[in-house]
Amino acid sequence: MPNKRHARKTHRDAARLASAGNHRTALTGYHRAAAEYRAHLKTHGGDDAARGELAELLEHIADAEHALGDHARGAAALTERLVHLRELDRPRTLIAVAELDLAEAHLRAGHLLSAAVRGDDAVRSYDRRDAADPASSEFGHLAAALARNARILHRTADPDLAVGAADQAARMILAMPDEIEDTARLDYLRDVLGLAVELHTAAGRAAYARSAASLLAKHFPDAGPAAAVGGPPLTLRAALTAAGRLGAFADANLIDRLCPDPVAHDAPPAVSARCDPGLAPVALHAVAVAVDDLRSSHPALAWRMATEIHYLLSAADREGERNLRLNFRDHGPVWLGMLMALTDAVARRPNLAADLAGVLAELLERLRSRHAADGVLVAAAMKFIEVYGPRRLLRRGGPRCAARRCRYAVRCSSAQACMASRR
Repeated sequence: MPNKRHARKTHRDAARLASAGNHRTALTGYHRAAAEYRAHLKTHGGDDAARGELAELLEHIADAEHALGDHARGAAALTERLVHLRELDRPRTLIAVAELDLAEAHLRAGHLLSAAVRGDDAVRSYDRRDAADPASSEFGHLAAALARNARILHRTADPDLAVGAADQAARMILAMPDEIEDTARLDYLRDVLGLAVELHTAAGRAAYARSAASLLAKHFPDAGPAAAVGGPPLTLRAALTAAGRLGAFADANLIDRLCPDPVAHDAPPAVSARCDPGLAPVALHAVAVAVDDLRSSHPALAWRMATEIHYLLSAADREGERNLRLNFRDHGPVWLGMLMALTDAVARRPNLAADLAGVLAELLERLRSRHAADGVLVAAAMKFIEVYGPRRLLRRGGPRCAARRCRYAVRCSSAQACMASRR
């Protein structure tokens, strides 16, 4: 019989081992304790205390996995942790922080698609109306979330979104009262100012780069020189413009609607702030053909266009965008085809391939639940999932998919592995 008291003792003993640096042995104890908690919750699902203890334990498991360099398993632990925190109906701010923890774990694991979507989930959950007063805790929480998401966007998404997030986070942190002493706040400020210098410089916005560099030097005199940058970063605007020159994309008006000025005061700091969610399915049909046309000849352009539209569609679907939901039989297969155009680009990157497999599994589940999952493309997606799916990277430990009815109930390294687990 599962025993909570024994689980707590096992957890404490493992924590002592981890604090001494013996993470591998600690993991054995952690997983044994987690199994006890899961078994207990199967028959006592309403035991919130046990569920909270398991959520804390899963955070410790993730820390140990990261210490050992196994970031995919760390992300799997944080995915399960987030499920339990939602079950406990924890405050929105705590959930957002947990989502950012998971997004950063995905980033370390090379799960770029999941990192971007999770980061946007977190930022989108904040109510901007509650963050109007620089002296309020909500203002500080949002500033920190934007700063963390700026780093995620820098690695995973449109550089124009990353610089928008960095600039806004810097403005917010600098607006906070000086009497608020917070080491993390200063770390975030240093990070976002450095990021702003790098991105503005790379984009040729010399005046903005000098302004950010001046603030960095003022607040952090010991800061080193900005990292050397290469050519202009590939933004969504640049990718769409290039696709237009190549004859693969013809809707010039859509570019301005999808790509606001990244240095405007109201520049979008997140994927979900890019445009009205109703534009997402329109953009899908305009861009999907270009992605397919350029997937072999210009893979970088195809990747930027496809991933940005995927992020936008994911945000719109989470927000319940009416056209996307009601007409998913029209939009879903096109979405799937656009993502399948990326499979060649990830075949030699196992972690990213596993991440894409998880994203495809989620999308197939949506297609199946909305009666649109048939055809050759679906079969190709299922084959890709079978070959590259997350279970190939997770042979031990970690939770199984929370939705037992999902045919893709594997040991998921992707936060996107199964939509059913969030219904």
